[in-house]
Amino acid sequence: SRMSTSNPSTPTAGNVSAPQPNLVQLLREAGLPPEELAAWLEDLHQVLLKIRQSPDQDAGFTEESIRLRCRELERRLLQAALQRQADAVPVMCPKCVHVPLTERWRQRSRPLRTLSGPVCVTRSGGYCPKCDAHSYPADARLGFSDGSTASPLLREVSALLVSKMPAEQAEEVSQRVCGIRLNHASLARDARRQGDRAIGMLPGLEAQMARGISKPLAGETRPKPFTLVLQIDAWNIRERDHWKETEAMRERGEDLSRWHWVYTGTVYRLDQRCVLGQPGKERAVITERSHVATREGVETMTRRLHSEAIRRGLATAERVLVIADGAVWIWNVSGDRFPNAVQRLDLFHANSYLWAVANEIHGTGSAEAREWVKPLLRQVREDQTPAVIHELKELLPTLTEAQAKKVHTTVEYYTNNLHRMKYKEAEERHEPVGSGTIESTCRQFQCRMKRCGQFWTQPGDEALLTLSCFWKNGHWEKLFPHAQLTSVSRN
Repeated sequence: SRMSTSNPSTPTAGNVSAPQPNLVQLLREAGLPPEELAAWLEDLHQVLLKIRQSPDQDAGFTEESIRLRCRELERRLLQAALQRQADAVPVMCPKCVHVPLTERWRQRSRPLRTLSGPVCVTRSGGYCPKCDAHSYPADARLGFSDGSTASPLLREVSALLVSKMPAEQAEEVSQRVCGIRLNHASLARDARRQGDRAIGMLPGLEAQMARGISKPLAGETRPKPFTLVLQIDAWNIRERDHWKETEAMRERGEDLSRWHWVYTGTVYRLDQRCVLGQPGKERAVITERSHVATREGVETMTRRLHSEAIRRGLATAERVLVIADGAVWIWNVSGDRFPNAVQRLDLFHANSYLWAVANEIHGTGSAEAREWVKPLLRQVREDQTPAVIHELKELLPTLTEAQAKKVHTTVEYYTNNLHRMKYKEAEERHEPVGSGTIESTCRQFQCRMKRCGQFWTQPGDEALLTLSCFWKNGHWEKLFPHAQLTSVSRN
């Protein structure tokens, strides 16, 4: 009774604004008759009494019970609010300014799937003689113009679920988390549409980032000198290409490889990397960084990584560091887009060449191999690689052909990367000596894209990779502006 009689917005002597509707009035406007409203309140009251009489039930039972009782009410409120928004949109062409539509269709219904349940919105449309197209202006205003029957919020949920797990699994999760069961085909279709939309937004986003200037960290009164770290790598994804052409290709003797490279990069400020844990169990944690992953080739990855680097402060960085595993294409990317960057060869990959020589000469996994390689590994870490190269060359006359081949490969590799093997200097600067960050980045993408039995097409995997990057890089609200209402800092 208190709800139905009180109205905190009733005008006073100093308030001449019109009275605002209370909750009961809003419910009635939503099409809930008084008798149904009374029945709903009584049902909710009985639920609360039952909860009060069941002290052994935990808070999850209480929350779930109330949430289920409010779902129909939520759906009706949403439908009424959407209908009011649609009625307020003028019947003008959404593309051409101030051009009224002719040959109007009045009150055409459009069914929509929402997180609250199915709703139906009626709106008017017509024909624009200027752009020679038919449209419903309310669809464009409310975000229903891409051909999907899902609401913008439901599209976001679909995109987020499918970017984290296969659509078949997301169908089951949606029932529990969202309260409605979303068909896996609809989930996959809506996620693909949003991924394609994200790809279409990338050129404008890259141009916007290219004009950006890095901001001071929280608590900084002025920007401090910092090092910008970039790490680059690639991994394979399985695609179902050449559909229905397998047998013909086999007969022609053509390559049937279904694995393709996904070029990946990450960029962060060194002062946003901290080492946690006890001595001997340290673990580096990066608080903010950007990710790039694409199937469109090295050039596309390089352009996007460069844009993210500018966003992270490339123009104001005191030092730029590129760490990689020694692939030539990565050093070419570094020289092209980051010509002044310091290049560093990942220490693990550098050590693997010495281990290959030790195993070839003394036997794989033998104690002799470990004893022989230990002092050489120490010399590499202490920036004495020229001495290691000299020692390896002195071994050549005593080696077999296979052993000598391993040594030649290692000597050539170290000679070509000598200027990238300054590990003692890195430790003095408290910089990373390995490419573990990009290895972890690749693994994160692979955990979603390389599950058992999964095949992709290039348009499909590119859409999903782009969605994942939008989420990781903090661009999600640009794709779904309504997410700003509950946005959390991810980067």
